[in-house]
Amino acid sequence: MRRIISMAVLLTMIFSAACKKDKVYEDPYAGGKEPLGVTLSTEIPNPSEAAPGTVITFKGKGLLKHKDSLLFNFNGEPAEIVKVDSAGIQVKVPVTASTGVTSVTIGNQIFFGPLFKVRGNLDIDNNYKVVVGANSWVSDVYRFADGRLLLVGDFLDYERKGIVRPISRIVLTSRDGEMDRSLQSGRGADGSLNTIGALPNGKLVVGGSFASYDIHQAEMHNITILNSNGSLDSMSVNTFTDKDTVPSFNGGTDGRINRVFVYNNRITAIGYFNYYLRFVYGQSDYLQERDSLITDSTLVRQLVRFHPDGSLDSSFNYDLVRHRSFDGANGPISDAYQQPDGKIIIVGRFTRYNGQPAPYIARLNLDGSLDPGFGGSGADNDIISIRYNATTQRFVLAGNFDKFDGAAHSGLVMLKPDGTPDEQFHAATRASNERYYCAQQLSNGLIVVNGTFTSYDKVHRSGFMVLDQKGKLAPGYNNTADFSGILVRVFETINSSGQTQALIMGQFSRFNNKEISNVVRLLFK
Repeated sequence: MRRIISMAVLLTMIFSAACKKDKVYEDPYAGGKEPLGVTLSTEIPNPSEAAPGTVITFKGKGLLKHKDSLLFNFNGEPAEIVKVDSAGIQVKVPVTASTGVTSVTIGNQIFFGPLFKVRGNLDIDNNYKVVVGANSWVSDVYRFADGRLLLVGDFLDYERKGIVRPISRIVLTSRDGEMDRSLQSGRGADGSLNTIGALPNGKLVVGGSFASYDIHQAEMHNITILNSNGSLDSMSVNTFTDKDTVPSFNGGTDGRINRVFVYNNRITAIGYFNYYLRFVYGQSDYLQERDSLITDSTLVRQLVRFHPDGSLDSSFNYDLVRHRSFDGANGPISDAYQQPDGKIIIVGRFTRYNGQPAPYIARLNLDGSLDPGFGGSGADNDIISIRYNATTQRFVLAGNFDKFDGAAHSGLVMLKPDGTPDEQFHAATRASNERYYCAQQLSNGLIVVNGTFTSYDKVHRSGFMVLDQKGKLAPGYNNTADFSGILVRVFETINSSGQTQALIMGQFSRFNNKEISNVVRLLFK
């Protein structure tokens, strides 16, 4: 009975719905623009790649009737239209073009075409053998006398060769990037290696954020000494009950080390730390029964100098009365450079050094005291990097500042050896949300710049650009595609033809639309 009633109700509902007059709704697409009937083919154009000034033919449909209103762009840069017909469009590659997606704009509608490679004077060096790169960031490089390169960073693999034998944050390569298996690093480091330098005896000092290297577990504090073959420099010590083999460098910090410098056989480290640390061997536990490894600590902030054995050099920025370092910078130090005379220039997000004015930049004497006057009145905001070229004898600072030494300098400034701005160089004004991470001048005068920018001087450049000595985009060297990532180091070399090469390192996954991770060599033709 219930089933009969339910069926009757259902039939009534269906019948009632069918008898109602259909309601007419408003067309949601009414008033929209009629389709233009335009397509820009993604087929490979003719020619498929070319230098500025070359006429390129792209296939397309429906363009002819819009020939007087359409615009053509190479990666956002407008091009001269040479011819439009029923088969497509011919355009001339503009001087400001860079590798990227092509497009046609008609009114406010955009039609995307194929990727186009713009030829220029800058590209990946075909003689560099690296295909895949490293699987995490590469931070520094040391070059041996025979041309081989020792790379350090946070990677665990290089060229996908870490499966056979682990590669833990340090790898030796040929001059052209081929892996050299002769390095005796064993298990490598258990944390990032950020910086590397050489002692007068040929041994290497590495700093970073690690506690272990090879088989020596939890025996170091973010810095140690390696032999030239990559093995740990070790020594034997007497413990309370026995003997043990430990790192020969007994010293370190409680936080990350970003840069190390060697001068007069002493090591200066800069980073994010508050204490100098040192192991005390040969002590027993409170029951006098077994070994107890004691860590001695001393308050030392951001800057520390070591003797070759790791002991603290108390002649550098150290208060012998209070038995601690002087205050140093009142904010983070982001980068530093050591001059040939041993003086160190620091930059970052600080305004004072040892209580004295130091607006985001300071030069330190050999004893760690402030050398006043370098950089004039400094910057008005943080400086991220400082780089120097010995050939041009110029510093380049990059950061988030708008003024330097009282004058307008938008994120980039070039300094003479005495710290005064080189007025021949003047960067274009950047947007408020853009900043520069790294700017390195090469010996040919060109300046490699990395940051968060999307344009420069009203020209589309994203993340990577090359400037000339006056701060203008260098003609012929800004043809590469949009770049996403951070450059940490730019290492310059010269090939057999006398051309400039630049090994760029950092954190990135492609360059000029080629997948390659964290290290690649560029060729400046």
